[in-house]
Amino acid sequence: MRFSNLLALVVLLAGLALTGLVGCGPAEPPAVAADRAVLEALYHATGGPQWTDNENWLSNKPLDEWSGVYTDSNGRVRELSLNKNRLTGPIPSELDKLSNLEALYLAVNQLTGPIPPELGNLSNLETLSLWDNQLTGSIPPELGNLSSLETLWLSKNQLTGPIPVELSTPSNLESLSLGENRLTGPIPPELGKMSNLRRLSLGENRLTGPIPPELGKMSNLGSMYLNDNRLTGTVPPELGNLPRLRALWLQDNGLTGELPLSLILTKPYQFWYGGNAGLCMPQSHPMQRWRREVGIVDGPTCPRR
Repeated sequence: MRFSNLLALVVLLAGLALTGLVGCGPAEPPAVAADRAVLEALYHATGGPQWTDNENWLSNKPLDEWSGVYTDSNGRVRELSLNKNRLTGPIPSELDKLSNLEALYLAVNQLTGPIPPELGNLSNLETLSLWDNQLTGSIPPELGNLSSLETLWLSKNQLTGPIPVELSTPSNLESLSLGENRLTGPIPPELGKMSNLRRLSLGENRLTGPIPPELGKMSNLGSMYLNDNRLTGTVPPELGNLPRLRALWLQDNGLTGELPLSLILTKPYQFWYGGNAGLCMPQSHPMQRWRREVGIVDGPTCPRR
């Protein structure tokens, strides 16, 4: 081949490469490039080189080839699944730029620091799972802005402060798990507005005050865990209005009085109420018959009058 022809071919190939037709492929859409930058920030903030699985992270490959990253038809990040992956350090606030994100799984890691309030900007988020880390600080009330949220799991951290009333706002929420933290203050009565909630887990905190009777309005609730707190007062009879209730844990609090007869309208397979200051089950025939029908019951019977 003549030198002039060879030179022309080199020039042509270089031009094609610059236009994205050869070599690195077509230019990445700006929104996808922005998602890539956010993921890179997450990698650097949480000890990416030491992750259990960081395959293809920081490479030029499409994002859906990065381990734990799932994208939609436009290449935008829709799910980030990095459970049990040895993430350390703080959760970067830049995650709120993943505007198409529907699920964020960062559970069972060693993440520290506060939950960024900026996560409340993820309007498409349906699942936020941060349980079993070492997160501290209060629960951001901004999480109540997540109108699409169905699952919020923040248990087994070191979170403090009250339960934000704003968590009752997402109308689609089905599972709220805040147990095994250091939360204080009362249970917000506003939680009773969560008509779609199926699981309420607030056990093993430092919550005080009475059980709000408004919790009896959650008609779809299947399990309620209020155990190992500092709750006081009597059990509200409104809990008998929970037809789907299958697990009720009230043990190890400061509850008193007799269990309300209305509980016989529920059919739990687990009912634990021992370890309270004076809570007991009446010896009436309806209550004792109901006790025999429940799968597992743990708690004292009231003395005969």
